[in-house]
Amino acid sequence: MKRPGLAKATRGATWRRRGGEALTREAEELLFALAERMSEGSVREAGAQPTYFGSTMFTIDLETFSARWRGGLDAEGRERLRASVEGSVRVRLRAMRIACADAAHRVPDRGFGTALVETQVSLRGDQLHLDVDVEVPLDVSSTGTAR
Repeated sequence: MKRPGLAKATRGATWRRRGGEALTREAEELLFALAERMSEGSVREAGAQPTYFGSTMFTIDLETFSARWRGGLDAEGRERLRASVEGSVRVRLRAMRIACADAAHRVPDRGFGTALVETQVSLRGDQLHLDVDVEVPLDVSSTGTAR
């Protein structure tokens, strides 16, 4: 009696469609797994309120992403991916949380106020860039008065 052979593993789809086009969770996970991350920032003491200004950049090599995912990414597919990342609340929220954690790691001895965060997604050659800029007032108490 012949036994069944090994099952072939298939790669997940990049997009799902439900009233619009969005990234699948698997695609989101792969983006962050493949991303190279660079963070920088510093505290500016000028003025009455010390403030942390920082930036975190996630760089995803699209050739590597394409090789690990179903189908290739031509110019149209790359633009679809960029637009899907830009429109994904989950991707942007995850990137913002990582950027704020990086900021807290850089200045662990200071209390953080409410962060002002801006995200930007762009294609540069064979790379997808997700940039997160963070501005956080420091040494803010829960009542809103400086310590």
